[in-house]
This record gives sequence, structure tokens and C-alpha cells, in this order.
Amino acid sequence: MKPALAPSDHTITIPTATTAESSTPTTHTYHLRSLRSTPEEEGHQFHTDIVKWTEFCASVFSYKPNPPPPSYFARHYHNDPRRDPALVRVLIHCPDDSEEDRINGEIVSSVRIFRRTLSTGSSSSSSSARMIEAGGIGEVCTSPNHQRRGLSKILLKDALNIMSTSCKDGGEDDDDEDDGMMMSCSLLHASPDFRPVYSKVGGYQSVRSEWSVMSVNTELSNARRNDESDGNNKWCIRHANFPKDAMSLQKLHVEYSEKRFITIARSVQYWEEYVSAELGDTLWVLTKPDDDNGEDDYKIVAWISVRPRGGRYQMREFGVDKSSNCSISTCWALERLLGVALGSAGGNVCSESEVSLLLPTFVLSEIKREMDNTDEDGATCFDIDGATEENDDGWMYVNFNESQPSVLELTTREINPVSHLNGLQILFSVHWDKGFLFAGGTLKILTVSVEVAVALNFLGCGRAENED
Repeated sequence: MKPALAPSDHTITIPTATTAESSTPTTHTYHLRSLRSTPEEEGHQFHTDIVKWTEFCASVFSYKPNPPPPSYFARHYHNDPRRDPALVRVLIHCPDDSEEDRINGEIVSSVRIFRRTLSTGSSSSSSSARMIEAGGIGEVCTSPNHQRRGLSKILLKDALNIMSTSCKDGGEDDDDEDDGMMMSCSLLHASPDFRPVYSKVGGYQSVRSEWSVMSVNTELSNARRNDESDGNNKWCIRHANFPKDAMSLQKLHVEYSEKRFITIARSVQYWEEYVSAELGDTLWVLTKPDDDNGEDDYKIVAWISVRPRGGRYQMREFGVDKSSNCSISTCWALERLLGVALGSAGGNVCSESEVSLLLPTFVLSEIKREMDNTDEDGATCFDIDGATEENDDGWMYVNFNESQPSVLELTTREINPVSHLNGLQILFSVHWDKGFLFAGGTLKILTVSVEVAVALNFLGCGRAENED
């Protein structure tokens, strides 16, 4: 394994203010370091340090009604093709300030940097998407016994320093094509009350992701799944099959999302290892016979994943083959896919004739354009006119490379602005402790994943445990 970088280790001493009970100031000593990369034990992939870290993260989130177990954090780490123990930064409590403490002491605070490649769209439909390297911030948590000492602020500043000055790619793979590239920006997701904190501490700026809520007629959607009005009775909806479908989905995703939006770029390996594990059997594909390879060979022309969330449903993944040799519309594909995806997503959809669906506004806009350009008067499953905006301003970016335009500049420029799509992505696992504490206050961070940071491309970020 080739380490991506070697961030510095150092010891920090934090004084504690005097109280009415004690006039003698005390100090707390911590050692800041990365997780260690040690030889695999007994043929398993779990390293001792990583096991301790996953157990620590789970313990901090144990207050939740359905707390994530250590295996949840382990899965997010080990399924990430660009995982790197050097990018998991922790503070170790060192009461004796000894070497034994620094190596084997208790982990009390954590932040993880997720290496991702960010697409910023393309200048034309025929050109490649423009890519930049980015670092996502997640797995931020501090032990309740060590809060209100500014530990998260220390780790955030440390992460920003790594990303802006010394972080090179590589992870645990030696054959990364972009090995040696610097991170051009960092991204995270924050709740409204604390965006000013991130702006002040790290220079982060908010970027809008446009989302809408519309009603879906489930009776019509269920009927559409068996509709053969296209004249072809060989359409098939099935679960995505990995690794077989990874390359097809990767190519479709490039055309549908990466060339059009600011979003997380996905390699075939990312689809095989991360997306497949995070979405599991919620990812459905619509296929049709491949005329180039014979009737027995089917090709993917659309895909979707939805989940129940807060009394409604959220689109986690969606895309359609928009190439000239595929004649289906966004509306046609979405109606049929929803008939299957909603029925298998859980919740109360089976007993309701209408449900609310949260989806990226650009998908809604595509459906509107298609309806305006057709002479057909048939009813659709969607209440287009009744849709309402529910935009997300929580995604924040800080730019490190002044020679390149920032994400904020790309989304707000007057000529050819690029839409931001990091609302539903499995970008990285974004967990924020309810006590993300800076000295003197509590900071609660929310995000959207491989749950609401699983956004349409959406799949890039991972699930925010505190968004409920």
C-alpha cells in the first residue's frame, strides 16, 4: 500500500478554565494523528486502529433511536475505493502524555476526509466533463466526556491544512490515474444556524441545490409498470446486478449527470464497491433489448433508487439514457420505475393512492419540457402544476486553487451557469455528532446521503445521521 500523504502528528495541551469549585486551572493533553495502517490480521481487512475508530464512532452515535453499529462505519470505510487511513484524523487522550498513550490511548474526537473527484460539467455535449479533486468532510464526532474543549475545531483546521497544502491522491491503490493531484476544494453540509461558523472558521460558502416536492399517483404508477403502450413488450425492470452492470451505469452516469452538473464523478470501481453496497436492493434498472447484440441481450436505459423519509419518499438515484438511439423520455421511464421502486421501498405506499416525492428540480423540469412538446393528452402519474420548491442551501464549499473558478462562481455566473447536484449523493458517509462542538458552543450539522448525501449522483456523500 502506498500512503497518499503523511500528515504531521503532534501533541496538544488545552487548559480548562477555573470554576467555583476549583480555582486551580487544569490541562488536558491530546495527541493528534492519523489512523495507523498496520498489516492485516488473520486474513481480515480490519486493522486494529480502524476497528477502534469504528467502535468509537458507534459509541458517540449510540444516543440515536436506531444507532449505527461499528459495522456501519467499517462498511463505509472498506467499501470506499479511495479510502486512506492517513485521512482519518483523530485526537487521542493522553493523561500521562506517554508514548503508550499516543499509540494505544482512547480516541476521543474524529474527522474524516473523503477523497472525491468533482465534475463541473462540460462546455458541450460532445466534450468531456471538467474534473477537479475535492475533499469531503464527514465522520465528525467527539466523546461526550471531552466536548466543549474545541476539539472539532482543531480537527477541522487540521483537515483544511491537509487538503489545501499537502494532500495527494493514492489511497490504498497504486494505480490511480490522478495520483499526485492536489485537492482544489473542500465540501460539507451544514444546518442553517451553523453555516456562519463554517464560513468564519474555514471560509466555506453555501451553494444551492434545487429540489422540488411533487405528488405521485401510485395507482397510475403501478399500472404504468405493466404498460406496453410503447409497442414493445420486452421492456424489463430488475434489480441492478453488480459487478455486471457497473460499466453500463458508469457510462450512463457520465452522460446524464457528470457532463451536465456539478456532482461527484464515479469510476467503475466506485459503482462496484461503494454504490452497490450503499443502495443494495433499492437500485432498479429499466432495460430493453440491445438491437446491436441481438434480442437476448438487454441494455440499461434508466435507473432509480428511492427511500421513505419523513413521511414521504426521496429520490436517491435516477438517470435516463438520453442518447439519440434511445427513444424513451424521462417521464415515461420515471413512471414505470417508480411503480416498482415505491412498492419495494417500504413505508405506507401500498395503502395510499398518492405520495409525495422529493426529487431534483431538473428532473421535474425535464418532465415539464417533455409534456409541453408532446401532443398527447394522456394523464401522467405526476402532479406537475402542484409541485413546490424545497431547495437546499446547506452544501458549502471552500476553494483552494485560485487559478480555477470556485463552485459558487460556476453556479452563479451570468453566462452558462452550472447546476449543483450534490443533494442526493452517495458521495461519502457524512456523519455529524449532535455535539459537533467548538469551544463555547454546540454545533449540530445535518447532511443529505448515500442517503441525503446520496443524491443524484446523488450518491456520493453518504448518510447524515442527524438529519432526522
